[in-house]
Amino acid sequence: MFPKVLTLATSKGGAGKSTMVRSLAGHLLNSGYKVAIVDADPQGSIIHRYDPEGPFSRIRVVADPEESVFFTIEELKQQFYPILVDTAGFRNKTTIRALINTDLVLIPLKPSADDMAIGIETYQLIKELNDVPERCGNPIKTKMLITMSQQGTVIARHVRRELEEVGLPLMKSEMHLRVAYAETAIKGLAPSITDPDGAAAQDIAKIVSELFV
Repeated sequence: MFPKVLTLATSKGGAGKSTMVRSLAGHLLNSGYKVAIVDADPQGSIIHRYDPEGPFSRIRVVADPEESVFFTIEELKQQFYPILVDTAGFRNKTTIRALINTDLVLIPLKPSADDMAIGIETYQLIKELNDVPERCGNPIKTKMLITMSQQGTVIARHVRRELEEVGLPLMKSEMHLRVAYAETAIKGLAPSITDPDGAAAQDIAKIVSELFV
């Protein structure tokens, strides 16, 4: 089944967290799920472009860039499934509290040495959080996703090989670099909503399929 709470996290901006949250939400909405989004990023990338009267009107969007995000997620669990959480592009207490109340963390990383290093740091952070009392006997699951990749490029293959060789949980699917993500983000939407048969929507469908654990 799809995780109850899925959080996008990495201590680096520009990796595609907000884009992936919207893209996953659009696909899951089309699939009949009762989706909620928690915008825990102080920049408010999700909430500032959310139109409650538009195609995402059936998605509950809540902004909570504070440590209270743990309890916000807990309340939403009573009515929504799944809950998607967007976090800041840096490590803070809000992100830590969101991660502790998460079933699966998705770490997005662009095919670059810097993103790979930060992605590994985020993975290590989650391993540390699995030792806190709240997660005792119930470890947070983790997957890593290459984002904004150009198919067939040397750097994308290199990053994939490096991560796989050290045994990190890298997804087979990728979020390829496509103009549809930037175009739909202008109105706070997702490719699965604006062009459900397009290449970007197909990429997201593959990612969602792989996220069922």
